[in-house]
Amino acid sequence: MKNYSYILLALTLAGCVENKSQEQQADSTVQTVEKNNEPAAEVSKAPEATSEKIIRERAQGTVTLLDSANGRPIVQVNDNVQLEAGIPRKGWASTLVTTELNDTQTEGQLLKKGSPIIADGKTVGKVLEDVVIEMTFKNDKGVNTGVFHAAVQQNKIKTGTVIENVLARYLQEHTGKTLADMQAFIKQFQLEALDINKPYIEYYNYESAADDPSPGYRTVLVFHQDKLIGVVDSRTLQLADAKHYQLDRDYHGYFFTDTDEKLRKEYIKKFNQFVNAAD
Repeated sequence: MKNYSYILLALTLAGCVENKSQEQQADSTVQTVEKNNEPAAEVSKAPEATSEKIIRERAQGTVTLLDSANGRPIVQVNDNVQLEAGIPRKGWASTLVTTELNDTQTEGQLLKKGSPIIADGKTVGKVLEDVVIEMTFKNDKGVNTGVFHAAVQQNKIKTGTVIENVLARYLQEHTGKTLADMQAFIKQFQLEALDINKPYIEYYNYESAADDPSPGYRTVLVFHQDKLIGVVDSRTLQLADAKHYQLDRDYHGYFFTDTDEKLRKEYIKKFNQFVNAAD
């Protein structure tokens, strides 16, 4: 669903996520989940504050990335470097590493040991072993750019840049749930507005292309008549006074207990229909 430069990965990497939905009535597919395969986001400790706009997670200190979970070191990145980390599994996440390239690297599709990782013309890390570039393109400034996969430990990511953590904390600290109350959060994470599921208005971002070259939604704030009634997410999270429902294609729905049951059921039906129709 996402239209941005990483969509080119679809030409070289794996295909889109398979449709895992079953043909069921809306009420039978909506059920309270007692257990999840992945632990919910930790919110017992306040995430470190950041005033920056956040598109993706950031490295916590100098971080060594491996070629796979518990694999061999291939890249070192500096503190606060942006990572496009996928869904964590057993303490690890796949991530995309993006770097600007010179002509030789672009032509050879290779980053040799010791090569710098460059973002916006600045060195932000280095390659520890020869790395094959999986895809090249020109960024929005016309600079040759390369992308490759690596693995990052979940505890090496700044918790204050993980949207699920920050959202749970934000809702604990802000009692209001109007659109105006949520504007600071929406702006910090640069969520986009969508009204395809009227009368509901959604503010959303996309999942990482590290797991899927054509990613779907990650976090979706669901509003009805200017009030936040729930959150849909590709990952698990903890929200006070919210009930958890399993949606189609492995999405999680969290609807506040004061949400009208009819509104909740109607939205879930619309959401399931939409994601099942998407490529």
